[in-house]
Amino acid sequence: MASLSLASSFSTVSTLHGVFKGNTISCRASTTCLSVGKKRTNFYKVLSLESETVGVDEIKKAYRSKARRYHPDVCPPSMKEEFTRLFVEVHQAYETLSNPALRALYDMELRVNETVAPEFWRERWEAQLCELRLRSERRQREMAGFQRA
Repeated sequence: MASLSLASSFSTVSTLHGVFKGNTISCRASTTCLSVGKKRTNFYKVLSLESETVGVDEIKKAYRSKARRYHPDVCPPSMKEEFTRLFVEVHQAYETLSNPALRALYDMELRVNETVAPEFWRERWEAQLCELRLRSERRQREMAGFQRA
């Protein structure tokens, strides 16, 4: 699941073609499910599962075992913060792997991350941003030309 936030503000932007004064829009995207190119924890390893082809019953059994081990109510007081973090991680792994749709997306993400270097995604993102900036500057120049006429 992806979320997108937009922020609009009036600012002065210096570009290669001069100074532009006007509204600018910044965009931030964050993903909660599919994070291609981003290194993240392998949920199969979190639950100590040997294979990605395990069944739902094996996932449930591994989850219950880990949840009992890392539950914050059964840990020593000095390790409560660490156990809570581990318990949340185990719970996220179970929620993802026990849901067939989320598991399919997660498995696809694992395969993509293994075959494509993270630098590729960053370079692609930067190229797209550059192209969007150029388009925006072109539109702003066109709008300025129409306003003068």
